[in-house]
Amino acid sequence: MSSENKQGFPAHNPLTSYWLKDPHPLASFRSSEYVPHECDIAIIGTGLAGVATAYHILSDPSINTAKLKVVLLEARQACSGATGRNGGHLKLAAWIARHTILNFGYQAAEEVVAHQLNQLSAIHGIAEKENIDCELRVTRSFDVFFDESHASETREFISACKEKGVAWAEDIEWIEASRSDEITGMKNTKGALGVPAVSLWPYKLVTGLLEKVLELGGKLYTETYVEKVEELRNYTNLTTSRGSINARKTIFATNAYTAALLPQFEGVITPFKGQNSHLSPIPSFHPTKPLDYTYNLHFNSKYADYLNPRPDNGIILGGGKWTYEDKLDRAEWWNTTDDTNLINDASTEHFDLVMETHFQGWEEAKAQHDSVWTGIMGQTPDSFPHIGRVPGSENQWLLAGFNGAGMTMICTASRGIARMVLDERDYDETGLPKVFKSTFERLGVKNSGFASD
Repeated sequence: MSSENKQGFPAHNPLTSYWLKDPHPLASFRSSEYVPHECDIAIIGTGLAGVATAYHILSDPSINTAKLKVVLLEARQACSGATGRNGGHLKLAAWIARHTILNFGYQAAEEVVAHQLNQLSAIHGIAEKENIDCELRVTRSFDVFFDESHASETREFISACKEKGVAWAEDIEWIEASRSDEITGMKNTKGALGVPAVSLWPYKLVTGLLEKVLELGGKLYTETYVEKVEELRNYTNLTTSRGSINARKTIFATNAYTAALLPQFEGVITPFKGQNSHLSPIPSFHPTKPLDYTYNLHFNSKYADYLNPRPDNGIILGGGKWTYEDKLDRAEWWNTTDDTNLINDASTEHFDLVMETHFQGWEEAKAQHDSVWTGIMGQTPDSFPHIGRVPGSENQWLLAGFNGAGMTMICTASRGIARMVLDERDYDETGLPKVFKSTFERLGVKNSGFASD
């Protein structure tokens, strides 16, 4: 049986997302017909996590990259997983801060939110340094509330944080219901949060970085399944669909697919499917006020959509989870890696109504879908990613299980992984949030987390 048909592995022939509609020249690139027999560092996965890690390793001025053999392995085309299927924005996520405070305390939340804010400058800095045209904009994002009780609960939470002098709360602006329609450009809102954000074309960022990785000496093997992993004394043997490779060090940037290769993560990083779309208004439509911000539309405390306006008036809109979570067989979207089909038509029908229903001046825009796709995310029981050395391993590391919020975590997490791998630094020396560290204890945690946005 080929790996593409095994449970937990990436599915063959996934739906094409809007971001992936024009494949990059490296999409199906391979540095040679077969993988090399050995390498210093193997990185499995070419989304933002894998490529950014390779970039941080190979651009490190303290090492001789000419002598360092770094190999990237990708089961499908480059950046064809969650990074190439997401909402295209990253922001200060207040709901993650609240979840962290409730479960781990204020200090843990300080670390998590500081990490989020670091992403905004880090990702902008990389794109600028490497001159990558990925339509990156430093902007603001609105968390808009349509449920009064949820809005009130959020307002009280932010007020309490400000009263305590929590540093990150100063980056959040609460907008009362009396002003939120006017400021957000929406209708019938019950309040909103304004937070720092970055909008970009994620596929263009990653493929631009991938070009740099190859310039620095990295080797790329797309459409190359890793079928088996065996850790030996001083290296890991990776059996792939293009030969076997012995890696002195191995990094799993495999997000939702991690348990397929590391079975100890079964039930710890669970793959689940989400649905996303691109909406296009009719050609004659010209908004009286262009949408300059990104959004999370909170319909209640459990469900939210994410929305990212494009420079050409197109809209990236995803979510719609209430249309299927309690209405379909759970196997249709939970513990599945099948992104070859849509979850349901009800989500798409909902997407087609969002702009005319909720945004001022879009009533006649007829902003409906011209592209709909699914993507696979990785959920963990405590809602935090697993980053660091694979528990019990001597030569394996991972950064995976981002709960649908990878863009708010990956850029500096990958820098931390690079330091651990290159310098054998301990996780605690990286400055990454303590709650992200992969441990034996977390492999046994079983509790429900926050809803993905």
